[in-house]
Amino acid sequence: MNPPHAVFVIALRKLFSLSSSLLQNFSHVDFFRVNVKWMFFSFFTLFFGFEIIAQNQNTILDETSEYHVNPQTLGRTPIGGDTIFVKSSRTFPLRFQNIEGDSLNPIVVINKEGQVKINDTISNTWGALTFENCKYIKVSGAGHPGYKYGFELAAVQSGLAFIELSSDCEAEFIKISHDGFFGIVAKKDYDGNPPTPYPVFNNLIIHDCFIEGVSEGMYLGETKTPGMEFKHVRIYNNIIRDTQRESIQIANMVEDVEVYNNTMLNPGSEGAIYHMNNLQIGANTVVNAYNNIMIGAPVWGAIIMGKGDCFFTNNYIESTQGIFIDNRILGDTLTPIDIKANYFRSTSGNQIIRNMNELNYFTAENNKYDTNISFYLDQTGVDNDTLINNTLTTVAQIQFTDPSTNDYTLAPGTPSEYLNMGAPSGPEFFEYDDPATTPRQLIITPEMVIDSVQGGSVNVPLLLFDEQSLDPGANEHATSLSWKPDYTMNESSYHAMVDLGDEHQITKLVLHDMHSTHNFTVEYYDGTVWNSLFVEPCDAFNVWKTHETDVATRYLRFSMYDDVFASVNEILIYGYPLIKASQQIVVNASMVTDQVTGGSVFPPTKLFDQQTVDVQGNEHPTGDAWKPYFNGDNAPYYAMVDLGQDHHISKVHMHDINSTYDFIVEYKDNGTWTQLFVEPCDAYNVWKTHSTEVVTRYLRFVMPSSPYAQVNEMVLEGYPIMTIGGAEPEPEPEPEPEPSEEQIIVTSSMVTDLVSGGSVFPPTNLFDEQSMNPLNNDVPASDPWKPFFTNANAPYYASIDFGEEYHISKIYMFDYQGTENFNVEYDDSGNWVTLFVEPCDAFNVWKLHETDVETQHLRLGMLDSPYAAVREIILYGYPTANSSKQKGKKNSEHQILIESDDKNEFHRVQLFPNPVNETLYLRFPEIMMGSNNIRVFDALGKVIYNDNIVVKEDSRTIELSTSKFLASSGIYIFSCRNETGEHQTVKFFKD
Repeated sequence: MNPPHAVFVIALRKLFSLSSSLLQNFSHVDFFRVNVKWMFFSFFTLFFGFEIIAQNQNTILDETSEYHVNPQTLGRTPIGGDTIFVKSSRTFPLRFQNIEGDSLNPIVVINKEGQVKINDTISNTWGALTFENCKYIKVSGAGHPGYKYGFELAAVQSGLAFIELSSDCEAEFIKISHDGFFGIVAKKDYDGNPPTPYPVFNNLIIHDCFIEGVSEGMYLGETKTPGMEFKHVRIYNNIIRDTQRESIQIANMVEDVEVYNNTMLNPGSEGAIYHMNNLQIGANTVVNAYNNIMIGAPVWGAIIMGKGDCFFTNNYIESTQGIFIDNRILGDTLTPIDIKANYFRSTSGNQIIRNMNELNYFTAENNKYDTNISFYLDQTGVDNDTLINNTLTTVAQIQFTDPSTNDYTLAPGTPSEYLNMGAPSGPEFFEYDDPATTPRQLIITPEMVIDSVQGGSVNVPLLLFDEQSLDPGANEHATSLSWKPDYTMNESSYHAMVDLGDEHQITKLVLHDMHSTHNFTVEYYDGTVWNSLFVEPCDAFNVWKTHETDVATRYLRFSMYDDVFASVNEILIYGYPLIKASQQIVVNASMVTDQVTGGSVFPPTKLFDQQTVDVQGNEHPTGDAWKPYFNGDNAPYYAMVDLGQDHHISKVHMHDINSTYDFIVEYKDNGTWTQLFVEPCDAYNVWKTHSTEVVTRYLRFVMPSSPYAQVNEMVLEGYPIMTIGGAEPEPEPEPEPEPSEEQIIVTSSMVTDLVSGGSVFPPTNLFDEQSMNPLNNDVPASDPWKPFFTNANAPYYASIDFGEEYHISKIYMFDYQGTENFNVEYDDSGNWVTLFVEPCDAFNVWKLHETDVETQHLRLGMLDSPYAAVREIILYGYPTANSSKQKGKKNSEHQILIESDDKNEFHRVQLFPNPVNETLYLRFPEIMMGSNNIRVFDALGKVIYNDNIVVKEDSRTIELSTSKFLASSGIYIFSCRNETGEHQTVKFFKD
């Protein structure tokens, strides 16, 4: 996975791309009336909780994405809670098919990086945004703080459509402006003959949209009955103006339908008969319509042909012919039609309300009108109505703030009775703090801090960043210790570094000066060298110091050049990531490594041998695909690309030539391979584009089961990221020559007979012909060591003391006769450890035992019989660094020593084996007895292991498992600091 700083950058690029659950927590009415800066802060803060959790289920659609969006083109089946981002670069229509969330977690389709303007009038694919057989969908234009309407749609037929058997769909903050037929349409046509049971569209929600210029503003439900039934419908906060036909018409809406707080202006410009009304309630429909503003219809403000349970309350209707009521089939005679407390202004017909519905009981109550005409024309022929307190009086005119900028908020001075009416509206565009250039605190985590002090600091530099939530403006002060690299100024300089993971503009640093008056230097890396940013004199006590800056970098360095007591105990860094334009990353053959054993049939360089191909122009490469093998017997198969330095990878284009096998792309993150995506290779001669947001230097390609996941070209997009080539550890010393292996001459004075009462033939016989050359097959003539006549007193031992420590590399033994075991052991910190057992199963033969051990003492033993007949032993090796002959030299096989703080101290920590594998052993000298802090540093000086141990006389050898902290091969440094102040370091290798 990406490190926290990479997650920060990735999340920032997706800022304001909110999930459905997040948006439901806000009232958009209130949202756009608050201070825009507060809005940005709230969105930014709340966003991260969503984004980091859901990032693995996000999809980005851009100008290269296909028209059809379905599980096949996406390469996966979206699930509830997924977010599909549509980038502002997308202009071609999108048709979503068979996408389904769930009732608690819809799939959110939302704009990204600005306003998405889709224009279907050129391509004429029927609609700009179409959802076909989709359920639990939320399409939202609330993805960018600079735009109220994040989608602007134009089409020949439909701006936004929910068609076929779609259900449970929500639309918000979408602007539709064209002269085609539908603004928003939701229906499936059955021509009055639907299957039974009737199909149901549940939970249609349309709010905060702006529609203009179209024929039908909203066409919701088929006008013929019966048809697909709509239940639980909410239409609110929408502005529909200047339509050629109705602003809104609904039909076959049978249960729980509300139409409220909409502003409908100037419909019917086409002059088509029966289609010149603001709001049409069609057949087989119930409705609760309230708080709407309806102005300027050539005919009716509202026409009601519903089944009953139709309620009109607190609506403003101006410059229309009033309301027309009639009935159609599928009416419910037991349910009423009520028109209450509405305001009619400048009515142009002969009456305010005309009623031709003889089936449903009608009530008109507490309505106000200002035109001196008949209030009610009853053409039902039945006595089926009640009229109460409908008053001819002055009706104030509603005024809007600024219709020229589409701002239809109610103007100042609007009468109080109108204040809850109409859509909230407001400006379409906002000034906002651009997240790309707005400074904010960059939270520094432990993974970003590198201690560059050789052997590690006394007080680690993590202390500079362990109280990141402090607020200097609220006079909150840091209380932790300050960074202290050493006890005194033993080096010319001490450094600690912060890696932000990507390049940032650094605008401010705030340092908490704890005390002392020594210089604390802050530096930045420019891609080539370190440059001084400022020097803080640390001349105050418990005070925040602010330094305004203006530099672009990935790395900051904090340095002490004159004293270790420049006491700063917290640093706050402010800035913002630098967003760069992506471009093609050209991959050449030298960057590609074939990791297939024996080599691929067609090498992985085939993936990058046509890098000039034009992906945007849909140019197709013609070369062979990478083919690792003839079958899947040796799968998985791997190939790797090394980009030479860290890159931000934004897109991976893959040319799928044929076959249907998985092709996996991985990236290396902190030494671990992490899956980026899986390409199913399910098409032929098609470019597949995968949008990515990762920072890495290495990509790996995997065919997990079959060598026929045929991709014959890949094109990467992104940009290089500043990378420091290595930083603060001491430079490598020049390698010293390995000690030469030579014979270790054993004299009789080195040999001790440990047999009680003495051996029959002494063990010095084993070393009395030391001039023998086993390679020349020289044959010794002396007797073997014979400890006794029988095994009655076994085991029998003899020992060798070399006088100092030797590395023993070879032991030759002349096997004279017999078939008994001869044991050889070595002294390991006072413990005898078996080195090998010679079976003595030959006659007059030199036996070679290659060894790899460092010791001063060997012990020879016959455990079962005194007749393991060995005539001579020849040893080879060399004195170790702990010997008087090799003090200070390096042991190339087992330990590489760096001088300790005490240059005269010869008793050092020993580390073995070297190079290390899964287990690391540490042998401590007497001077290091007691409490010790041990650490392991990587090549950049970053602490990767830290522990405190107690070394005792009986436990001087410590065993460490390296699997948890040595992630990759390379050079490492072991550091040990004893409670007495003794400090030793050992450099070692991991293969």
